[in-house]
Amino acid sequence: MLWNPSIPISLGLLIMASAVCAQEATPVLAQIANADQFDDPEGQEQAPAAQGEKSTAEIAKELSNPNSPLASLTFKQIHTSFDGKLPGASKQSSNVSLFQPVFPFPIGDTGTTNLFIRPALAYVWKQPVFNSDTGKFKNESGWADIGYDVAIGKSYDSGFVVVGGVQGTIPTNTDVSGGQWRLGPEAIVAKLGSKGYWAVFPSHQWDIGGDNYDYSNSQLELFAGVYLPNAWTVFTDSKWEYDWVNNQATIPINLSASKVVKLGKLPVKFKAGVDYYAKSNKDFGQDWGITFEITPIVPNFIYDAISR
Repeated sequence: MLWNPSIPISLGLLIMASAVCAQEATPVLAQIANADQFDDPEGQEQAPAAQGEKSTAEIAKELSNPNSPLASLTFKQIHTSFDGKLPGASKQSSNVSLFQPVFPFPIGDTGTTNLFIRPALAYVWKQPVFNSDTGKFKNESGWADIGYDVAIGKSYDSGFVVVGGVQGTIPTNTDVSGGQWRLGPEAIVAKLGSKGYWAVFPSHQWDIGGDNYDYSNSQLELFAGVYLPNAWTVFTDSKWEYDWVNNQATIPINLSASKVVKLGKLPVKFKAGVDYYAKSNKDFGQDWGITFEITPIVPNFIYDAISR
């Protein structure tokens, strides 16, 4: 049920990225080795890494930091099942492939402050749309609107991390596009510890141009995770949303797990998660979802090129 053409495409992109990154493995390890060390939970470290390298467990902790200096490429596959009162709603599902590169720009020499410019590119392979004239659903596909954010993060010795910035949406004007330019604020407050972490991520967007209809949506993303042996992390990252125009809340309950491994010398994070929607649109809304992610940790070649 989850198989579709996006899966081999995502794997193909991963293979190409891994081939490029393998040639630059030494800069990757140098970057990881120079990053601030975390305190390891007792008894949770696997076999020691080579001298000067960080272990996969340490990299897993670094990746839970919203102000991490590590560069990465995330390939995400999202399957969503729907339900509702509309005829045929319970038989509908969608499939989306998303790619998000993250290349932090360190500010200053302490390594505790970073600038982030993060685009998110998504292709919708299947999105059900209800046709009120026929009383039936039809499937649309195409490039989704481009999401992005620009933010600055600061880490403190106490383990607290704060991030503030703006996020927006650029319309692609395809069959699955919202057709609007959108913009709004975002902020993150996180606490990182030796055994786990938590974070709160509120954001909001308004329409600022494009198609003439009102848009005002708030999101509250709640993170909490526990570090386990052998570079495993079990966590939740529920993304609650409220549509102020239609007075509609969407509340998923999430459970996810991730593991960091090294393919050769290239660190890669694998993640899988399940969402159950405790509240969504009663006529037609999300029921449950499954997400798979592959995230290679790559050299920060953009910052390296600019800083030369």
